[in-house]
Amino acid sequence: MPHFDVTFVIPNKTMIRGAQTITSIFPVAFETDAKRKGKRSVFASERDACIAYRFYFRYHILRERFDDSVANMEKEFFLSGRTIVDKISELQPLLKDIVGNAPDRKQLRNRYPHFNWN
Repeated sequence: MPHFDVTFVIPNKTMIRGAQTITSIFPVAFETDAKRKGKRSVFASERDACIAYRFYFRYHILRERFDDSVANMEKEFFLSGRTIVDKISELQPLLKDIVGNAPDRKQLRNRYPHFNWN
């Protein structure tokens, strides 16, 4: 029985024959914005807003110390403490709005159901 090799090798890459042909029939998952410059993620603004809400929860509702809040958020967001503090500083207007609206745990759970708000 003959053996047919279904892959071909490109230096540092292995591709399955026909993969590009098959995947080209599907629409693109998301369009890149040509106006964007730099390495910012497509979801960076949503992540940053989530950081603000999570900081509000940890610092205001759970009454964690600032450094404990940041340390716990490092584990949740896989970001350095310095980056989280920088984001919180950038998001002060949003954070003031969050404090003014004072969402409870139920509202936070509805907004970001993938987090534990207990």
